[in-house]
Amino acid sequence: MDIIQRNFLRLLKCGAFGQREQIEPMSAWKWRRLYQLSQMHDVTPWVYDGIVACKEDFFLKLTTEQVTQWQESARLADTEIVKDEEQRLTNPLLNHQLRQLTEKEGETPTLELLYNIIRLARYILTQGINMRHLVELGIYLRTTKDQINYEQLSSWIKKLRMTKITRLEAALLIHFFDFKEEEIPFTTVKVNKDTIRIADDILNTTSEQVADWYFTQGKNVFVSTNNSGAMMWHVRHSAKYMSYYPSEAVTNFFANLAHSLSHIEE
Repeated sequence: MDIIQRNFLRLLKCGAFGQREQIEPMSAWKWRRLYQLSQMHDVTPWVYDGIVACKEDFFLKLTTEQVTQWQESARLADTEIVKDEEQRLTNPLLNHQLRQLTEKEGETPTLELLYNIIRLARYILTQGINMRHLVELGIYLRTTKDQINYEQLSSWIKKLRMTKITRLEAALLIHFFDFKEEEIPFTTVKVNKDTIRIADDILNTTSEQVADWYFTQGKNVFVSTNNSGAMMWHVRHSAKYMSYYPSEAVTNFFANLAHSLSHIEE
């Protein structure tokens, strides 16, 4: 992890979770790269909150222009955590089970936490680079911890065959944001080499890799992509994370493939 990533995480932890750590000195270019990283991961307002909280830090040296840029981006961004947004799975059997428990339970903090877990899981399977859903999961978990039925949540996770991907999400909360195992009692957690590799992959992914891999019709009858490497990146990415949620990964890939094909111009 380089200095830009370290400072990015320190400011994000400070802004989202109130955890203060000393910032390391960086050049103006590196501060611009940190800004781009926060924009790419859709967490600019929280990082800016961290900057404000650490403004007296001797090493937090930003130009007036940079401060204004951060301030404006944070003002325009939306940090409202989506609640009561019904989630779905692409696997028909699992989605049916999810619908059943949704209809049975109604709106509860425990169900909303499950939705947060599912939202992040599907994002990991599809793109795997955005930190916003991980931050939202952490914030929701800490702000509603006394309202959660952890035994019930654990049983739902097993029923939906989400045990392994939920463990990964929990491990990322520990690795990135210093969560404690006792804060995540609905699953067993183990931060290992795979977790660190995935964490590095999340921070190292470039904006080009997230570019739309939607298909467009070329001059000939063959279908091409906007980015020649985007489709292969998506295939490799889906294969990489398939073992974490195999029941959903295959159907998720083909659902996204079908969605992309629907965007072909007639």
